[in-house]
Amino acid sequence: MFLLALFTFAGSLTVALALFFWYQGDSEIVFKTEAAHTFQVKHEPLKREIYCRCLIPLTNQGRQHGMVINVFCQPMYYGKIMEKLEMIPRLRLCREPLRKNGYWEAVIIKKKTTHLTELEVKIRAQIDLKSLVKEVPRLTVLIYYQTVGRNGIQLQLAEIQFDLNQGVLNG
Repeated sequence: MFLLALFTFAGSLTVALALFFWYQGDSEIVFKTEAAHTFQVKHEPLKREIYCRCLIPLTNQGRQHGMVINVFCQPMYYGKIMEKLEMIPRLRLCREPLRKNGYWEAVIIKKKTTHLTELEVKIRAQIDLKSLVKEVPRLTVLIYYQTVGRNGIQLQLAEIQFDLNQGVLNG
């Protein structure tokens, strides 16, 4: 009888602890690319450069604090034209200054908070910008990032596009 009561108590305690930890949740940190705004595409024909910029909300939708580490941006490959381009993507929290080396310092994102990030891409071309925009009318940038929460490290991916046809000509 004593063993039955002990096993019942232990089982109830295990279920209660499991429900408690399940309810606590985890962080759910995402780059909300669908909510990106303030898009700017600026053409500098004399320098053969295009500057792309936008603001992307970084949100923790979860019930726990989490951390974002190892953030990398990569423009998608568009074939042979890439041999004639140099692309420099950089992403930063708006509250932090842009680092020259593009390094993303690990940051804790508290639960139910949003921070603005700024994505900048500089494109240097060895060809005329009109030819470039004709071949690559949209520039897609992939954002790879790792989040750390209660469930360990998770690799995440976000994608955003710039319409190079919408650029403002300068120069």
